[in-house]
Amino acid sequence: MIDWDDVRYFLAVARGGSVRAAAERLGVNHSTVLRRIAQ
Repeated sequence: MIDWDDVRYFLAVARGGSVRAAAERLGVNHSTVLRRIAQ
């Protein structure tokens, strides 16, 4: 089953061009972004 929050994290990385940019946009730590897109 698709977790839509994981999709949101993936899209933030794609749009931002980096994990760091995605983390800043989402207001979370970069390790959180990495963990969510690794699933």
